[in-house]
Amino acid sequence: MKDEDAGFYHTLLDAIKEKHGIGYGCVDITTLNDAEKEQLVEDLRIISRKNGIGVVSKGSGVLPISRRKKLGKICILLKLENGQVTNVYPHEINKKRIDIASHLKRALKASSMNEIMDHSSISEQDIARMISTFPELIEEGLEFVDTEVETEGGKIDAVFKSMKDEHLLIEIEIEARDNAIGQVQRFVTYSEKYNIPREKIRLGIVCARIADSRLKACIGAGIEVYVLGLEKKNPDA
Repeated sequence: MKDEDAGFYHTLLDAIKEKHGIGYGCVDITTLNDAEKEQLVEDLRIISRKNGIGVVSKGSGVLPISRRKKLGKICILLKLENGQVTNVYPHEINKKRIDIASHLKRALKASSMNEIMDHSSISEQDIARMISTFPELIEEGLEFVDTEVETEGGKIDAVFKSMKDEHLLIEIEIEARDNAIGQVQRFVTYSEKYNIPREKIRLGIVCARIADSRLKACIGAGIEVYVLGLEKKNPDA
């Protein structure tokens, strides 16, 4: 790591500490013994699987773990909660690189740390397992049917059936984005493939977070929205 990078990160961390009251510490990786390095690599691998992020270097750029599955020779930022590592920067998610500086700048800009809670310990797979195992979290009497159902309009993440014999087709996302509405609306081809009357099909999104503008757009398009915690949401008045 270049000296100017280290100084820049320290400046950001000091500002975040002053604004949000979050402490930090620095460790020189070269001072760790082999066992400590191996444990850190294993922690990063667990985070990678749990969060659905990339931490191993590829052609797209250097990441915390080298191609030889050793600690890379770069600066890494670890997020700890109750003494446990819960995230690492830089990392890749959905082919997008999230580096240290961009994360720290976002934290410094936020009015509170709640604004940048990225549900990093939750993946789309985690959400899928949760709602398929406990469909009543979405709606009382809801019955799980299947996951990853193929249609001409695309793959439906999860399908449920209500007590009224309605089919609820769910798209799962960590953050519902602008293309979510179009993606979910294409699920109506499920009606043709399985000979289900259109009036018996409901469209929905289960996500960890959604901007109010997107929430309003979804509701306007007839798409039900459930945010992690699985409370049905309506736009602000």
